[in-house]
Amino acid sequence: MNELITAFWPYYLIIFALAVIFGFTAQRSAFCPVGGLREWVNERRAGRLATYFGAIAVAILFAALVEGFGWFNLSQTIPPYRTTEFAWGRYILGGFIFGFGMVLAAGCGMRNLVRVGQGSIKAVWLVMIMALVAYLMTRTSFYAEWVMPWISPLSLQFTDSGAQDFASLVMGQTESLSTWRMVLGVIIGGALFILLLRLKEFRQLYPLMTAFVIGGVIVGAYALTGGSYAQFVQEEGYFMDIPPAGLGTQSFTFAAPMGDVVHWLSEPQWALVSFGVIAVFGLVVGSLIAAVSFKQFKLEGFASSQDFWRSSLGAVMVGFGAVLAMGCSIGHGLSGMATLALGSMVALAAILTGAYVGIRFDSRTR
Repeated sequence: MNELITAFWPYYLIIFALAVIFGFTAQRSAFCPVGGLREWVNERRAGRLATYFGAIAVAILFAALVEGFGWFNLSQTIPPYRTTEFAWGRYILGGFIFGFGMVLAAGCGMRNLVRVGQGSIKAVWLVMIMALVAYLMTRTSFYAEWVMPWISPLSLQFTDSGAQDFASLVMGQTESLSTWRMVLGVIIGGALFILLLRLKEFRQLYPLMTAFVIGGVIVGAYALTGGSYAQFVQEEGYFMDIPPAGLGTQSFTFAAPMGDVVHWLSEPQWALVSFGVIAVFGLVVGSLIAAVSFKQFKLEGFASSQDFWRSSLGAVMVGFGAVLAMGCSIGHGLSGMATLALGSMVALAAILTGAYVGIRFDSRTR
């Protein structure tokens, strides 16, 4: 334990700080993709949804620039967003289930973790369900025995392009691929941000700040885990009997990491304290700091027995769908979109479609 803390405490501390910033900002801005979509569908208010897409635009733009200057390489991330395997069945089905489920659960994993920091007992219960389902899917034989046999054929390989990011699909395996990734990333991210600026609700201080902070945190995590310091950390890990888990280029996602928290709690040791585990706790702490500082901490429970069962079902769908899709509204929606991976684009579209259907279903059954 002392060996790990001595060698990696700056690494752990920076991850925790980034997660706290994420949680603090998400709590203050009510950052929530499904909440934003619900406001747009029901009230035609686009502010929160635009903020979510603004964070995506900033993440794409900053990631393209930083990767273009050679500070990190997003072709070997955890999870592998740019993999040659285009698992379209997982992206579409898992994304839709996740999107529908987060409507019933009143938010994705990130939003419910933020609510835990605000004092929601309901969110504590829902996060526990999401975490247990994610653990079932990632740490037991359930996925391999019951899900993989029918979902694995629903995929194809991008062997000619060598990767599934937008630049690779358009340009192929060319020597100037890194340049094209930067150019296309700047164009796509910049164009999306400029398009969003046409919305008056987005051209406000708080939405703009939220987009820049959260988008910047996503890229900051990639810079930490994929930069020169990360290489030092990995080299140090090679000489340890039990190296820390989950080293590699990665950014924020909250589905599988909640399952990692369950795994760590079942076998508490420093080697299992991964990026995702720290991110989960850091997000809650950041939200707690914001809620207490601005006097928004309040213990809340379920509104009714119907709310309990509906939300619990939604939490099961969120945990299952996120792992099936290999990402959530933060994993694919921000971290994956920053790599311009086609799979993340398809998964995000499926998530939003599932959420839209869920919102319509929710409005008719309440």
